[in-house]
Amino acid sequence: MNTSARKLGAGPDDLRHFLRAGTSDLHASVDACFADGLGTPLAYARYLVGMHRFAADYEIVIGGLPRASYWLANDLRDLALTPLPPSGVRGFASEADERLGWDYVMSGSSLGARYLLRGVQAMGHTGDTGARFLTRHAAGDEWRNVLDRLDARSAHVERPRTHLLQGARDAFLLVQSCFQRGFNAIPAPSQEPVA
Repeated sequence: MNTSARKLGAGPDDLRHFLRAGTSDLHASVDACFADGLGTPLAYARYLVGMHRFAADYEIVIGGLPRASYWLANDLRDLALTPLPPSGVRGFASEADERLGWDYVMSGSSLGARYLLRGVQAMGHTGDTGARFLTRHAAGDEWRNVLDRLDARSAHVERPRTHLLQGARDAFLLVQSCFQRGFNAIPAPSQEPVA
């Protein structure tokens, strides 16, 4: 990459930092949903139902095959959990930058999956039963792929970053909503569902 492009703040790390800064508020809210990890059956159940809903919607938005949602559906089955229904209608994102923003969020969650997997494994779940998604997601190379795509995207300094950031923000808003719905669907034993 030439020096003038770097001066414009167009490198892959710059795009990554741009997305990180532009979504930090939403990312913190999502992280707070499971600040203590997934070391309890209640936390893991809430995570699974919320993440399954997000993954199914994410795959529609990016036009992807149902891979993550399939792994999560099997985890839900193993734990006898009911999936969340859609809330609203999702459509395919026609802008490549918008899809890249969504991929940034889903693929980036593989980094957190490595930490979350420990608590799930401590409860006896494995990559064959109950923890298919986290096991495969944590070991996947999707994050590297997104970084490579950000690198390729950085060559187009003239293109506005609006769709890229909007896709990432929309993805974080949806995953936060899905996790909240998971909390509502599976209240703590002494709680009633929130209307």
